[in-house]
Amino acid sequence: MSTLFSPTCIRGCEFRNRIVMPPMATSLATRDGLAVREILDHYAERAGADVGTVIVEHTYVTRSGRVNDRQLGAHTDSAIAGLSELAGTIEECGARPVIQLTHAGASGAGDEQGTVFGAGSVPRPGKEDVTPRPLTVEEMQYLAERFAWSAAQCIEAGFAGVQLHGAHGYLLNQFLSPLTNDRRDSYGGDLEARGRYPLEVVELVREAIGEDALLYYRLGADDLMCGGLTVEETAPFAARLAGAGVDVVDISGGMGGYRPEETREGHFLPLNRAIRDHVGDEVPLILTGGIVNPETAEQLLRDPAVDFVGIGRALLSDPHWATRARGQVGR
Repeated sequence: MSTLFSPTCIRGCEFRNRIVMPPMATSLATRDGLAVREILDHYAERAGADVGTVIVEHTYVTRSGRVNDRQLGAHTDSAIAGLSELAGTIEECGARPVIQLTHAGASGAGDEQGTVFGAGSVPRPGKEDVTPRPLTVEEMQYLAERFAWSAAQCIEAGFAGVQLHGAHGYLLNQFLSPLTNDRRDSYGGDLEARGRYPLEVVELVREAIGEDALLYYRLGADDLMCGGLTVEETAPFAARLAGAGVDVVDISGGMGGYRPEETREGHFLPLNRAIRDHVGDEVPLILTGGIVNPETAEQLLRDPAVDFVGIGRALLSDPHWATRARGQVGR
């Protein structure tokens, strides 16, 4: 039997297969962050063509955390209403809907006055022209509460789970990475201190969504940059995430993005293997990274460090990738 198309269950939630559509920005939302018909159609076409899990693109929890004006938001009642329709559409197509929640921090557009906030006062790599103002502890608490509010509302709206974005240079990644966290309070310094705020957000979100909902975390397991995070630090941190209530860890890159120099299919597999050694078999891991061939996806799932495969660009170019894969390896 094909592993790619084998069903599984997490926290009582059943998944029809191991194919995950990872979060990929469409920039189709309104300037108020609302979902429109084009977004619903985009996800419905892929969810209805044998994808098992759809993780909706990065969705901001406050306007200050957006990247651009066409990004989805989960920050108001009106935004949640549109997301409810999106969740229902994905579910009706047979896939499990999950939504990625984020604050861009120093990677974002900032507040209405143009002030950009970050974990520290260090410009994030790739955006050296912007020096962020470090968040105060009070502001950090406020944002954590906004993460929790948005998460609870999304679960109420019909999503099976939420994913916290801790990769690709976004705010939670900025706290964890020594490249961007130069704080001198209890949230800066060694790994334990740098990881304190992401864990506080996880714990608050876990409490807000309850025990029946799924909590994913996209972990920037390697900054892919000199002096940045490596898997030697993030593997034990992944175990702490699991202890704080995370159900599924989605492994990707950190400050350096999601495309290392080596771009073979499943290029993050070594990171999955290192993290598996720390989290054990009870926490499912998603492998992403340039997977385009169904046979390769099938082979990668036979590795003990891989429970789901993220199929990104291949699904963007071919919405029916999963259906075609079933014809090749689904026997």
